[in-house]
Amino acid sequence: LKREFSGNKKLSRQMLLLPERLETTPDESAALKKAMRLLDRLGFDIIPFGPCTRKGGETYLIKAVPEMLSKRNTVPLVRDLLEELSDGSISNRVEESIEGVLMRIACHSVIRGPRRLADEELRALLRDLSTVDFAAFCPHGRPVIKRFSRKEIETLFKR
Repeated sequence: LKREFSGNKKLSRQMLLLPERLETTPDESAALKKAMRLLDRLGFDIIPFGPCTRKGGETYLIKAVPEMLSKRNTVPLVRDLLEELSDGSISNRVEESIEGVLMRIACHSVIRGPRRLADEELRALLRDLSTVDFAAFCPHGRPVIKRFSRKEIETLFKR
């Protein structure tokens, strides 16, 4: 994501079959309007849909999302991004904010919980992991790779 974004390209996007509805407060709506160009570059296609009577702001439709998020509910992520981007000091720390936004997008795209992966998914995951330039930790500091000694493996199998 960082490599693609830093190349002044728009991130790859996936059009949604059914747009997601985002209802905003007046503050969220103002933050969204300010961040619209950046969100477009990040792979989101968000359009105004009319007033939001429930929250007092506006309603928007999320028509496309970054490709890696195509199978996720992105409304909570967009709310998180608006919170991060609405910070008044964003102009002083744009690089840091962009990195934070990219980390949130990446974190929302991960495989969570005890999900069984197909062999092809496992191979693709390991292949993609070998092309990423990072230490062995996610942005939150959790380990991504765990090395086991022979003794630890033998202990697991009661040897």
